Amino acid sequence: MDTHDAPQMADLVFAVRGTQLPEDYRYALLLALREALPWLDATPRAGVLGIRSVPTEQGVALLAQRARLTLRLPLDCIGAAAELEGTTLHVAGLPVEIGAGHVRALPVADTLHADFVATGSRDETDFVRELEAELARLDTPCRLICGRPRRLRVGGGELVGHAVALHGLTAARALRLQEEGLGTGRLLGCGIFVQHKSIAGTL
Repeated sequence: MDTHDAPQMADLVFAVRGTQLPEDYRYALLLALREALPWLDATPRAGVLGIRSVPTEQGVALLAQRARLTLRLPLDCIGAAAELEGTTLHVAGLPVEIGAGHVRALPVADTLHADFVATGSRDETDFVRELEAELARLDTPCRLICGRPRRLRVGGGELVGHAVALHGLTAARALRLQEEGLGTGRLLGCGIFVQHKSIAGTL
């Protein structure tokens, strides 16, 4: 039976203020968050969602006017992470001021989307097979749609991944997938799923 268990995680959403970030900012953001929240790496299932920004030809990304920093965390970590409010993160030397935060419950949804999912495999067929195995382990039958390959620089290396949409989920399984994620690199914003009303145009 598919029951909707009580949520164990939520999103902590902060307003942010700044002008720009490195174009591939995710690793630099993680380094800044590790300094501010040293317990983050040891927190199971913790994740960092991408900050809305606009790439430019100069190799930087401009912060969107309503950009947000969102941390997906176990409920018992929300209070400790709220201490970010009022601080300034230095992301590759660029200041990002962290404003007011609020808690956002994970939504009930039958379609979820992640902008970057990585499993360590560069071959798309293997990638899809690995995700299907994870979904089977989570007892989560659904329709999986995989987008074109994407690349993310991480330190001196590179992650290869894809945007992924999952369609036809029940409420309980959608909640579990948002809490568990798929693939690797949650603290880099990989494999973290959010609600999406339509899968068209996301991949």
